[in-house]
Amino acid sequence: MRALPLWIRFYAIAMTVFILTPLAVVVIAAFNSAEYNVFPPPGFSTRWLQKAVTDPEFIGPLWNSVVLGATTTLGTAIVGVPAALLLARHSFRFKQELEAFLLSPLTLPHIVLATGMLFYVNMIGLGSNFIGLLAGHMVITLPYMLRTVYSVYAGINRDIEEASAVLGASPIRTFFQVTLPMIRPGILAGGIFAFLISFDEVPIALLLTNVTNVTLPVSILSYLIYSYDPTVAAISTVQILIVAVLLFVLDRAFGLNNLVFTSR
Repeated sequence: MRALPLWIRFYAIAMTVFILTPLAVVVIAAFNSAEYNVFPPPGFSTRWLQKAVTDPEFIGPLWNSVVLGATTTLGTAIVGVPAALLLARHSFRFKQELEAFLLSPLTLPHIVLATGMLFYVNMIGLGSNFIGLLAGHMVITLPYMLRTVYSVYAGINRDIEEASAVLGASPIRTFFQVTLPMIRPGILAGGIFAFLISFDEVPIALLLTNVTNVTLPVSILSYLIYSYDPTVAAISTVQILIVAVLLFVLDRAFGLNNLVFTSR
């Protein structure tokens, strides 16, 4: 394979540095010895990191965010996978309108969606509880699951499923033993996007949360209103670590290239 031109390699390196530098600044600030955020730090200390991982003000919301992210991912898969299979394999009236409706959250700012969800969940009686918060997160993550599964399933040879039916397998058995293994990369890729987006969501969580299901981003935002110490940098470092570990595990188990680009 011919090597990339020098200017493209330089551009790629420059963009990588530009994207990663803010993360590096946050991680370095987490070990600041000063009483307030200052960069570069005057000294090294782990007390802010210790506070971040022991303070109930952050540990509870962190657990809430993990549970909410996992539940959102599961719910999005339950809704998004059948929708993707329907859109990829069948032609029917208003198909394009249905697809545009399911993907429409991508075109709206989250604060607009959050405001609409606030009025809607109260109108139907859900209020500011976990179910309403889960519904709001599923709305914004559904398009990612839909697109990844749709892309993988559309590239699969339909003859494989038809051969399973010819050999006597029922539609349910064909789905679980033939279709599901083939679209697994799309489901896993969509699940990654769904979890990470839910884990980091602010507007919807801010308007639909209550005192019992405060998420980590909302807790961080509330803390910043009254404090300017490096604790937020420390808890943000923990967030970065969680995401990095998740991506590493998925890469070792499945390969991120396989999750996104193939349908084996």
